[in-house]
Amino acid sequence: MDCSFITTNDLQRMFEKLDKNQDGLVTLDELHWILERLGWTEHTPDELELIVGKQSLDLDEFLRFYYDVVSNSRGTKNDINVVDDDEAIMRAFNVFDVNGDGYISSEELRAVLERLGFEEEAKAWDCRRMIRVHDKNLDGVIDFDEFKNMVLHVQ
Repeated sequence: MDCSFITTNDLQRMFEKLDKNQDGLVTLDELHWILERLGWTEHTPDELELIVGKQSLDLDEFLRFYYDVVSNSRGTKNDINVVDDDEAIMRAFNVFDVNGDGYISSEELRAVLERLGFEEEAKAWDCRRMIRVHDKNLDGVIDFDEFKNMVLHVQ
């Protein structure tokens, strides 16, 4: 899985992970938590309530929220999140750079994918392969420039 775009299936898995009590609803606090993890911290939980008009969302509402609010504010096109702003790219990079050393290792990539509910994609060999694909200087990690190139070339 290329980490620079999110599909409907990815969103459904995120929803299922967030819905810990399996009642078919995600609270605004849970929604805010996942938005923070993805680097989209434009709204507080109180602001989210004003936007959504309720305390929790079912799957359809969660998908609609993503496509109407999150993807429109990020300039997506056909399920591909196109980011051309260095600050937004840096925020996304920092989500994956868990230890803050300026590099994304396969271990950090795996940890973030697992935290977001992508256990299948988080297998160690998959993460190492994903790193190798975008590791232009062959140092075994992704630096900011390599990450930025990866994100910008998704367009």
